[in-house]
Amino acid sequence: MAKNQEKGNKRRSFNWKNTKFSSMAWILVILILIIAIIVNMIVNRFDFSWDISSNGQFSLTNTTEEYLDELDAQGVTVDFYLLAEMEDLEDDMDTLVLYRTLLAYESHDCINLIDFDPNTDTETLDEINPDDEYTLSTGDMIFVCGDNKRRVPGTYMYTTYTDDDGNTTSEEFSGENLITGSIKGVVEGYTPTVYFLTGHGEKSVDEYSIFTTNLINYNYQAESLNLSEIDAVPDDAALILVCAPTSDLTDAEKEVLDAYLDEGGCITMMMSPSSNAIAYENFEDVMADYGITMEYDHIYETNSDYHISGDDTTILCELTELDDDSDAADLTSSLIDQGLYTYMPESRSFTYYDEGGKYTIASLITTYDTAVGEAYGGVSDDPEDIEGSMVLAAYSTANARNSSKMVVYGNAEFLDDDHASQEYFIIPVYLMLSTVSWMCDSDVDMEISAKSTSYDYIALQDESFAEKLIVVLTIFPIVIMAVGIAIWVKRRNS
Repeated sequence: MAKNQEKGNKRRSFNWKNTKFSSMAWILVILILIIAIIVNMIVNRFDFSWDISSNGQFSLTNTTEEYLDELDAQGVTVDFYLLAEMEDLEDDMDTLVLYRTLLAYESHDCINLIDFDPNTDTETLDEINPDDEYTLSTGDMIFVCGDNKRRVPGTYMYTTYTDDDGNTTSEEFSGENLITGSIKGVVEGYTPTVYFLTGHGEKSVDEYSIFTTNLINYNYQAESLNLSEIDAVPDDAALILVCAPTSDLTDAEKEVLDAYLDEGGCITMMMSPSSNAIAYENFEDVMADYGITMEYDHIYETNSDYHISGDDTTILCELTELDDDSDAADLTSSLIDQGLYTYMPESRSFTYYDEGGKYTIASLITTYDTAVGEAYGGVSDDPEDIEGSMVLAAYSTANARNSSKMVVYGNAEFLDDDHASQEYFIIPVYLMLSTVSWMCDSDVDMEISAKSTSYDYIALQDESFAEKLIVVLTIFPIVIMAVGIAIWVKRRNS
C-alpha cells in the first residue's frame, strides 16, 4: 500500500508540474500578445514604419533627402498640392508606395503637402488653377513656389508591365524622380520654352493658342524668337518651331541656328506649300544635316475615298508603325491603337536618306499610293509631279550632332486654332504634342532610378489540378495538425 501511495503522490506531483508549466506557457503567450498589441498601437500612434524592402521602395533616396535638407536649411517652402486624399492612398495597396513616399516628403519643413478631393473642394482647385490653364484629373499634383508652378499627372507615377495573358509581372514606381525634379523646377524657376521662329513670314504664336495651352499642361511655355536680333539661342530653349515661312533664313541666322543645333538642340519645321518662286536654300541645308529633303509640291488625292468631300487636298493618310527598338516607337504606336483616321490639309512632301547610320530616321505620316504631288512653287525650270505613297511627316536624330532631333511636317495649318479643334486633325495634333515631349522632356531629371516590384503567378493546368492543390495546401496541414493534437492529448493523459 505504501508503494501505491508513493506512486499516487508522484502522479499528483507530475500532474501539478504539467499544470504549472502549461499555465506558465499560456501566461507567456498572453503577455506576448499584450506586448505586441501595445507596441503596434504605439507604432500606429506615431505613424512609424521601417522600410525593409530590398530596393528601399518605401523610402526616399539620398539624392532627394540631401536636396530637401538643403531647402530646409535655406528656409524654402514648396506648396505640394495632391488632388486626392492621403487616406485613400493609404487604404489602397496599389498606391501604398506613393503614400509612403509622400509621407517622407512631408516630413521635411520645406514641403507643405496639401491633399484634397478635387470633386468637393472646388475652392482649393480654383486657387491653384484659376484660369483653367491646366487640365487636371484626380491624382494629379501641382507644385508651387513663388510665381513658379508645375503639374505632374498622377498617371506618371507608375509604369506597369504585363505578360501575354494580361497578368501584371512587374511595376515600377518612378514618382520620386518626377516629384523631386518638379520641386527643383519650381524652386529654380526653370520652365523650358518652345520658341516660334519669326522674321520670315511665319504664322505667329498667337495663331496657335490651343496648342500653346496644351504646352502649359506639359510644363512648357511659348515665346517668339527672331534670330536676327540675338547672338545665340536662349538657354531655356527646348525647341525651335518654324511655322510656314514664306522666305528663307539669312546666312547669319543659319549660323546662330546651327550653333544651337550643334549643342543637341531640337527643331520642328512645318513647311506648308508655297506658290512663291523662291528656293529655301538655307532651310533646306538645315534639313539636309538630318538626312531630309523637301519637295516643292502640294499633295492631292485622286481616290475620292481618301479625301474629304469637295476637297481633294485634305486627305486621309497613314501613320507609320515604328520599330519597337526605336526610341521614338511610342510616337505613333499609341495613336495607331486608337483606331482614328488621320487627315492632313494641303501639304508638301519630303524624302529622306541615311548615310551609313549617321541618322536615326523614319517617316511618321504617309499618303496612300493614289496620291499625287503636284509641282508647286520653287525655282526649278522643269518641275515634275510625284505619284504614289509620299512622306508628309518624318523625324530624324543626328547621331553625331549631340543627338540633336528634327521633326518635319508638310503643313503648318493643321495645328493652328482654325484646324486644331476639328476632329479631322486630332491625330496630327496629338502627334505634334508627342514629338515635342520626345524631343525635349520638360521634366527635370534628378537621375533617380525607378523602383520595381515583381509579381509571381502560379499557372494551374485545369480545375482538377486546382482542387488537388487545395487539398495539398489546406486539408493535409489540417489533418497533420489534428493528428499532432491527438497524440499530445493522449500522451498528456497517459
